[in-house]
Amino acid sequence: MGLPITYQRILPITAIVLFALVPVAARAQGNVSELDLDTLLVTIVNENAQLTARELRVRAQRRLVESAGALDDPRVSYSIAPGSVGDSIPSDLGNTLGMRQVFQFSQSIPWPGKLPLRTEIAETKVRLEALSRDELLATLVHRGRELWLNLWFVAAAQEINSGQQALLSDLAEVVESRYASGLGLQQHVLEVQSRRIELEHQQFVLGQQQRGLWAQVNELRNRPPDAPLGVIQDAPPAPVLSSREDTLSRVLDGSPQLRQRRAQARLEGSRRDLVELNDYPDFQFNVGYNELWNDSSLRTQVGVTFSIPLDLGKRTARKAAAQYRYASATVEVSRLQVDLQAEVEQLLSRHEELAHSIMLFEQELIPIAEQTLQASLANYEGGGGQFRSLIEAEDRILTLNLQLQQMRANRLMTISSLDSLSGGLIWPQENQP
Repeated sequence: MGLPITYQRILPITAIVLFALVPVAARAQGNVSELDLDTLLVTIVNENAQLTARELRVRAQRRLVESAGALDDPRVSYSIAPGSVGDSIPSDLGNTLGMRQVFQFSQSIPWPGKLPLRTEIAETKVRLEALSRDELLATLVHRGRELWLNLWFVAAAQEINSGQQALLSDLAEVVESRYASGLGLQQHVLEVQSRRIELEHQQFVLGQQQRGLWAQVNELRNRPPDAPLGVIQDAPPAPVLSSREDTLSRVLDGSPQLRQRRAQARLEGSRRDLVELNDYPDFQFNVGYNELWNDSSLRTQVGVTFSIPLDLGKRTARKAAAQYRYASATVEVSRLQVDLQAEVEQLLSRHEELAHSIMLFEQELIPIAEQTLQASLANYEGGGGQFRSLIEAEDRILTLNLQLQQMRANRLMTISSLDSLSGGLIWPQENQP
């Protein structure tokens, strides 16, 4: 019959799955701080240097709005007539200074409508900078989620690996005992040893992946690569998506990229209107005092200067170029809308595929694999089962559990991608950054 294998000696598969959801460090170091997804995202948003720089650019552009609609600085000119030095100057001021002088004050006044358009252009530039910041914010949130979910999956994979090593350790004792008693084969002992070595190497690789992910997270937090992160907690429940129509509507309403394209189209429209107004002249009003005139009634002078907007081809070319730029910007809006619709459809299809696969694994594939492993254990314990069948059953259920955790992470990353497209309207955070 051979030595019996009891279920108590082999780590139950259900326990392995539950064990895989609790990080090793959390059990080994009860005083280590915990790091949930929302906390990490708030930290990234508060400490990311690139986002801080983008916010400063928004503030700088906002300050320019104050001067966009202001008049140009007035100009004052002053000149003297050197040849008049020593002459009899018919004015008290001229006699006091001993020379004839000319003073002039001028102020440029744009054609009506130009100053409001300049203000509108400056305000649109502020909006573009703010939308660029919002796009970066959505990208950082998505990247933070992606890294956190990868860290969570690596922790789950490490636990599954540890559980598999524990199972193989118990199985190795049984196989070695059977071989020592002449009831087993040496190749079974060698195969178990080889699989344990492979698992140890996989555990080392997972540890290296974890270090790399830590460094990337700390880069987003503007911290040294080896700065401590805390213990990664369990993944949050997947947000419930609404209908396809509602999801697409949220993306089209909140997409930072699409809002940028629309703002760019408005900017080009304002620039086109300003080019149209450039066909009308700006005025320069002048007030002066000219002592070159002996007659005091002629010394005070007022006037106006303006350009004559001759076309000669240059104004027509500028207006045509402005119209083309506006048309190009509006086409970009339409093109991006189509691209977003296609991307949303792909992501929703991916989400449905993953949700169906997760349900299939949880309700059918894993239960069947557990039953298969139990049957293989019972047969091997009774002496009638094959060692290869037991190993394959053990390997399959652990592989299925690993695949299940990967699909859960991928499902959340798919929802995060949709949320990033919508500018945060699909997966709101408990603690809004």
